[in-house]
Amino acid sequence: MVAWGGENMRLAAASVTSGSGGWRLTLTMSNDNGAGGLPNSWRRWWHCEVSNLVAGATLNFRIASPGYNDAILPVWSLSTDGVNFADYVRMPTSAVPITQSSQERFSVQVPAGVVAMRVAKYFPYTVTRKDQLLASLAGEPRVNSIVSLGNSQQGRSIEKIQLTDSSVADTNKERIWIHAGVHPAETTSYFIVEGLLDWLTSGDARAEVLLDHALIEIVPMANPDGVALGNYRTNANSVEIESQWSAPYNSTQPEVVALRTAIEGYMGTVASPGSNPIRILLNLHSSHNVSYPFHFQHVSNSNWSPGCTNCGVLPIVNQVEGQWVSNFETRSPFVAIGSTAASSLGSRPFVESMCHDRWTSVSGWLNAPNFEQPVMAITFEGTYGRGPDGVTWNTEADYRQCGLEMGLALFDQLGLGLTASSMTYGVSCGTTMLAGALAQQPGGSHLASLAVVGGAPNGVAVLAVGGAQVLVPFPPPWANCALLTNPFASAVLLLNGAGAAVLSLPVPAIPGLAAYLQAVSIDASLNLESSNGLAIVNNY
Repeated sequence: MVAWGGENMRLAAASVTSGSGGWRLTLTMSNDNGAGGLPNSWRRWWHCEVSNLVAGATLNFRIASPGYNDAILPVWSLSTDGVNFADYVRMPTSAVPITQSSQERFSVQVPAGVVAMRVAKYFPYTVTRKDQLLASLAGEPRVNSIVSLGNSQQGRSIEKIQLTDSSVADTNKERIWIHAGVHPAETTSYFIVEGLLDWLTSGDARAEVLLDHALIEIVPMANPDGVALGNYRTNANSVEIESQWSAPYNSTQPEVVALRTAIEGYMGTVASPGSNPIRILLNLHSSHNVSYPFHFQHVSNSNWSPGCTNCGVLPIVNQVEGQWVSNFETRSPFVAIGSTAASSLGSRPFVESMCHDRWTSVSGWLNAPNFEQPVMAITFEGTYGRGPDGVTWNTEADYRQCGLEMGLALFDQLGLGLTASSMTYGVSCGTTMLAGALAQQPGGSHLASLAVVGGAPNGVAVLAVGGAQVLVPFPPPWANCALLTNPFASAVLLLNGAGAAVLSLPVPAIPGLAAYLQAVSIDASLNLESSNGLAIVNNY
């Protein structure tokens, strides 16, 4: 039996017949909402449940009326009781479809113990999963707010998550806007959002610095009706809402109104810009018939003028887009193996067009009196094929990793960095001195190279590490020397014949970490000397 009444499922019809080669399951694809008149090329999502299975049986699938022709290894979720289903994974590679007689065809065997399965063109994503994601963020200190921008046609909330360090004033923060799922079944976008959120809330030092300097606005699902209904490209009104951006202020589609109103509120106008206008806008999608993830970079046009179509963007926008693509490719091996596509913006039916035409290109935005930054608005497309190794089929995890790497690219795009400094303080009581140099390591940590010099030849030195500066004299007979830190750790160093020793000390990438060090040397005659202090501070 084949059913498709579940969340995010869609078929027009299904039939099951038996034969010598097993069971033939013909799954006929449906237009979004079953609406006639939509382009055949938009018929790109199928998802259903197959039950009453017998272990070892061969299932010969026929996907009829597909609106795509690239071979995508399907996914399945297996159940041994018909009620509880495992996570979706790719089917065996033997199930890579072939196109024959206007159908996609593939076969699989029912694994032992399996009585039901859910099968889909690619990894599905549901409104329920989005709601669970939002619930998991409750109480997360880096989440400043979760608000509804409005409701979809069928009354589902369109939420926006804002992440920032609320202990840092917003005054100089850059605003970053990211939305996913305008085309509801382009599910790579949701996995990217999950990965980005995981990283932003992980405590990674670079994420913490980014949140100190940015207001990050994420709309995790821009078209929830389309997701719930199992649509590929449209909302509940069978309207493809991406193209509504060619005339966004004429659109009555509630999803466009919700996003448009929020973006407008942050941007303001050229006459009265917002206090933290959007500097980076990422429009997340998925694409067919392309091997690897890619961007649409908009062509440069120094002669751009208002009202033109198919004419690109101002050169400065093309430049910052190129910088973004480079930063993302540097951080993500997956993105780096893709090729950047050029876009002249056609009839300008994208949110990027709105950002360029309404703000960046209008006199007074980039120049006097505002001198604002250009809005770097760009579309990023995930794909359904191979993963970062170019061999195995990509997975949800690959795109969650891509989301982490997107976060690192945002860190780079804003010109942020992790720095640490060392500075001496206090005075020594003799010839023993402590010096240090810092070298940054991958991941943002540092390595401190410490040197004790001027100590007792062939003596011993104790390196004290504390969390604060103090000034505590030693007891007699060494009262002329002082302890300059409150030690919580120490290390014994053997001094060479010149009274010197070296030590390497890792400095973790912890924002605001401060350590205060001092060397105390003593010789065989119990002559004691204390060095100057050395402060090592993470400046982020």
